[in-house]
Amino acid sequence: MNKLKLWAQKFSEAWTACLLCMVQGDLTVLTLNHAFTASKTGSIAGIAFVITTTFASINNKWANLWLTGLLTMLADIVAHPTHFGPQWAEAACTGLGAAMLCYLLERKQNGVSII
Repeated sequence: MNKLKLWAQKFSEAWTACLLCMVQGDLTVLTLNHAFTASKTGSIAGIAFVITTTFASINNKWANLWLTGLLTMLADIVAHPTHFGPQWAEAACTGLGAAMLCYLLERKQNGVSII
């Protein structure tokens, strides 16, 4: 897979998950600042994923999901302070959300209905 395409996919998964976790699901309070902060998390997660897959081949979908979630969680911890609970709580939710998006997008790419 093209590295830029891979980065864009992981960026979008992490960005979406981070944005939703920051506002705790309340889309009415979204601001450009939220989008900018989420873009930091997405960029870091995308770059980390591309670097990781440069040195290690990830051919297993479960390893892909796990790595997406873990790297998104770490990127979220680095990118901004938490908005709820302990420092790791929002980051863990963001990582889980990114992993779920990764799972859904992978199913859609393989032609499996996600609804």
